Amino acid sequence: LITALMLKRLQAAVISLIASLEGLDWGMPLDQVHAHLGEVHQANTTHPDRFIARNVMLDRLPVLQVTFDLTPEAGLQSLAYEFAIDDMIEVLAGLRARHGSPLSTSSTDPQQNEQSWVWNTGEDLITAVKHDGKIRQQFVIAYRPSRLRPETL
Repeated sequence: LITALMLKRLQAAVISLIASLEGLDWGMPLDQVHAHLGEVHQANTTHPDRFIARNVMLDRLPVLQVTFDLTPEAGLQSLAYEFAIDDMIEVLAGLRARHGSPLSTSSTDPQQNEQSWVWNTGEDLITAVKHDGKIRQQFVIAYRPSRLRPETL
């Protein structure tokens, strides 16, 4: 008999496998990232390993901009998705459903307010940031490989 816990673990493993097949993987070369994201541009000459793709779809959700770091030797090293502020609740709810409760912090000063949520999945370190500045609101989800697996603590 399959217990509820075993079924939940199996579902999580299947979801992770499907996501890695459909998504981007650490170490992936530029041509594969380009094939996944579409048109990619170098961010600027001061950061030759930083690239940008605009107006990308993540499942059925529009992403304003994807910024990623990629070297010829090591491939894809970090990734950040910028979403419309109106999509923040749906994105955070999806991350919480998939990875559980995050560590969260907030800071406020006269010029800006910032909220952060962090998940360490063992594979990835995921950081979500909502930035409310006087001029602009931003909501960004950043990914990088985790350097510390939670089970080692």
